[in-house]
Formats: sequence, C-alpha cells, structure tokens
Amino acid sequence: MLAEYESHQILSLGEGYYTPHYQPILDVGNRNIIGYEVLGRVFSPESNEYHSLGYHFHNPDTDTVRLVHIDRIIREKAIKHVKETGLKTKIFLNMMPNFLSMVYTGEVLDIKRLHILHLIDKYDINPNDLVLEITEDKFEGNIEKLLYIVSLFRERGIKIAVDDLGVGFSNLERIGYIHPDIMKVDIKIMRESLNRRSFKNVLSAISEMSQRLGSQLLFEGVENEDELYLALSMGANLLQGFYFSRPTIDFQDKKRFNKTLKTSLEKFSGLRFLEILENLRKEQSFLDQFVDLFKDLETSSEESMADALSSVLDRLPLETTSVLVTDMHGYQVTPTFKREAYDLPWTRLLTEVGNNYAWKPFFIRHKAETYHSSRVSGFTEPFHDIETKRQYVLFTLNLGEDHVLILRLDWESY
Repeated sequence: MLAEYESHQILSLGEGYYTPHYQPILDVGNRNIIGYEVLGRVFSPESNEYHSLGYHFHNPDTDTVRLVHIDRIIREKAIKHVKETGLKTKIFLNMMPNFLSMVYTGEVLDIKRLHILHLIDKYDINPNDLVLEITEDKFEGNIEKLLYIVSLFRERGIKIAVDDLGVGFSNLERIGYIHPDIMKVDIKIMRESLNRRSFKNVLSAISEMSQRLGSQLLFEGVENEDELYLALSMGANLLQGFYFSRPTIDFQDKKRFNKTLKTSLEKFSGLRFLEILENLRKEQSFLDQFVDLFKDLETSSEESMADALSSVLDRLPLETTSVLVTDMHGYQVTPTFKREAYDLPWTRLLTEVGNNYAWKPFFIRHKAETYHSSRVSGFTEPFHDIETKRQYVLFTLNLGEDHVLILRLDWESY
C-alpha cells in the first residue's frame, strides 16, 4: 500500500502506472524456473518505486469495478510480454471467484466475454502454458457458475490451481469441487508449522491429500533454508519465495537457481536419510526388547493374560505409556495398563475390556500384513495426541495365532 496516495487515488491512475511483476516458480525435479506468478504493481512517481496492489485486491471496501479493470490491464500486459519475448514458460494468473461472479451475470454465459480466453486468441498463446490460481477469498457467488467457467478454461487446456491454502475456511469444499491441478500452500500456515506441531500435521494432511488427488504441491513464500527443508519434507513439487527471488519486472534465466537448489536438495536428502535411519534403529531397538519381553505371553491363556502382562510392566521401556491385548477380531481381552509419565505408577483400566479395535486402520493393516507376508509386528507412523501435545507411535505384535498386543510409545522422549 502506498503512503503517498489514498486508495481511490491509487486506483485512478492511468494504465501506464500499472505493471506486472514476475516471481519465479521452480520445479524441484529439474531445479529450473518453469513459470512465474504474475503480481500487480503500481508505480509511484513520488518515490520512483513500484508498490504491491495486493492490499487493494483483498480490501472489501475497494471499488470492485475499477479493480477488475486494473486486473485486466496487468493480465494483458503480462501475456503480451510473454508473446514479445518468445519465452517458453508457464504463467500463473490470479483469479478471484467473486470477480467472475460479478462480471459474468445472467443465465447464459457468453464465452467471448471471458477475458483470459480472449487474450489467448488475441496473442496466440498456448493455453497449456497458463495456470489460473483461484484465490481463497470469501466466495459469495453461484458455485455452479464458477465450476462451469472453470470447466471452460480446462477445455482450452488451462491448468487450475487453488491458492492460499490454510487461509480461508472453504478450502476442502473448493478443492472437492474443482479438483485442482496444483495445490498452493500459503506461507502463513507454513511459518506457523515451524513452531507448532499442529500446523505441521495440517501440512502433512495437505501433502497426503495432494498425492491422493494427483495434484502438484506448490509451496509459496519460502524465505529461508528451514522453510525450504520443510517444503521438501512435505513433498513439494514446486517452490516459490524470496529465498530464491523477489518479483521482478522481467523474466530471469531459467537455470539461475539450479546450482543453489541442487546444493540444498543434496543436503536435505542427506539429513532426511539420517533421520529415517535413526527411526529404523529406534524401531529395531524396541522390537528386540518387546519380542523378548512378551515371549511368555504367547502361551498364556486368555484368563491369565492380564496377570502375565502385569508382571512385565516394570520391565517395559520408559517411553511406554500404555499396553493392552486384543483377540484377532479386535476385541480387547485385558485391561488397559496405562501411565501418564515414566515416573508415575501404572493404572489398570477395567472399563475398556470389550472395546473393539478391528475398524482402526492400524489394526486392519496389521492383520492384512500378517496374512499376506506373515509379518508379526509393526509400528505406525507418528501421530499427535491433542491432550498431551506429544507425538506417539503404536506397536503391534502377534501373541501366538489368537491375540495381538497393542503398545503405545512416546516418540519424543527417546
């Protein structure tokens, strides 16, 4: 936002003051710039500098009609620039759903009125090189009309991205309707995740969702090495942010950041390898202990299993927080033995006898692996306990052919 002008003055300048700037987007695989996000800038004669228009596009009090006009000016200048330079690159253009809803009214939509399609024809641009970023503003229009417009873009070969994931509250609905080619994670949630595990878990869920949908995952706003490594750990396909480059008035050499990213990727890969190796070592260490500790339980009857389990509690690793036994149908046959901390006594919860775990994903997977590969034990991925705010894993072990031991480990204290 310009200090020199009030909002209405900024938006009443001539077309020559509005200029697109381009922030590079890198492909992690080939480490090259494969595209640019087009960002609106306005030139201030007083300061002789360009300033962002982002504030005005997200300010509900701004003149929408004028914003649509400025948006079109910037978009056309960007596409014209691509045509004039002859550069083979992808261009990411922001599209606010409410703008579309306001501009394209009526029951029948005239395709010729879609400005982006008009520009494609006017400048003979390959639509496969365009990506429309649907921003997460509060959409108040007709969702069927929006989906119809999106389908028209897709029919021409334009890719669709959902932008600002983690900012709005309609993310899941928007993703479900649109099924985007690219899911773009906002820097706000990314920065939070560096300090709050809950946000990191949300990022993990977004990462898994992108894989299930077949969408590419783009992390924007990467400003330092920690954020870069976080993005990579979440499976980022594409990267964007000040760590590489601020938006510039022109395009850059596509290999400009190739060496920098190559070095970062090699360092990250080495660190991640060691981390996974350490987790495997931890699992094996626990497995060796548990197989020996629970060996006698395999021959215990169901009636004596609770006593047999109770007899080994004091020999369990300090990281153990709970342990129980079920039958192969998932019904709990022993009390749950639980402790809140390693230096507190074990408690016996009789009320949980008879609970069923057969529907739990970890239990189903354990049974399937037992049947398929005769695997008798396994560890789950770490999960977050909302009450203790700590990470845990579950360990499962077959006790003979009829029972399964389920043990919970504090994964942070080891």
